[in-house]
Amino acid sequence: MTQHGIDYSRLKVTSRQQIANLRGRRAHEREWRQVRKLAHLYRRVRFAAILIGVTVTVVVALLRGWDILPPLP
Repeated sequence: MTQHGIDYSRLKVTSRQQIANLRGRRAHEREWRQVRKLAHLYRRVRFAAILIGVTVTVVVALLRGWDILPPLP
């Protein structure tokens, strides 16, 4: 809301050009919402992959240290 208390997003849209602009803006926002979702998913998958990699490395190191797995050649 502006300082005068008018919420311009709720005003009635009347002209065809305004309607077209509003549809275009909403389509653009939808596309970016999908991009943000995919970016968030990518960050989660990357974090999980790094976490699994570190965990496997530590487990293998421990097993090699306890002579359960043979040492590297």
